[in-house]
Amino acid sequence: MLVAAGLIVFLYRTPPAQWESARRLGEFISSQGTAGILIFLLAGAAATSIGLPRQFFAFAAGFSFGVVGGVLLSSLGAIAGCALTFNVSRRWLAGYVQKRFPGAVKNLNKLIEQDAFLKIVVLRLQPLGTNFLTNVCAGVTAISSRLFLISSWVGYLPQMIVFSLLGAGVRIGSNAYLTYSIMMLVISIAIGMWLYRRYLVGSE
Repeated sequence: MLVAAGLIVFLYRTPPAQWESARRLGEFISSQGTAGILIFLLAGAAATSIGLPRQFFAFAAGFSFGVVGGVLLSSLGAIAGCALTFNVSRRWLAGYVQKRFPGAVKNLNKLIEQDAFLKIVVLRLQPLGTNFLTNVCAGVTAISSRLFLISSWVGYLPQMIVFSLLGAGVRIGSNAYLTYSIMMLVISIAIGMWLYRRYLVGSE
């Protein structure tokens, strides 16, 4: 938790190259007016569907549209990318994987028999989780697409808020936004750790 908080401070004070890219993306989106919203949603969905970090787009959206608009648009883009990967996996990979690795698929289905909603939320709350692999694996299980997407969206929200706050803070030079970002990140990690111990470790 301390490392994550320190990372946000570092990114805010001395943004590395990838966050400068997010800043430039934000500036470009802002310059496009209404069309920038569509560009952002399409780019966010395509990028997150292949595993690029959704936090990058939350930062750019916060920079371009402010905190509320940033959270809304970045979460919509991320969940669209999630839906794309999930449905591709279910339609074209599920049959092969179920035949090739029946034991693994059985274990995954057993894991989500109970408290599937909360377990997906837990996975999404982890700051270093593998979004792409989670989407692919979920696609080969029996979980309903509606449940998976709703729980993913709920799990996405805390980090989207954190990085939208960070992007908006960089734009207006607000240290208060940095403080809010750190507080939100620490809270979301703490909740994720508690839920992980209760619903994932406890289910083993």
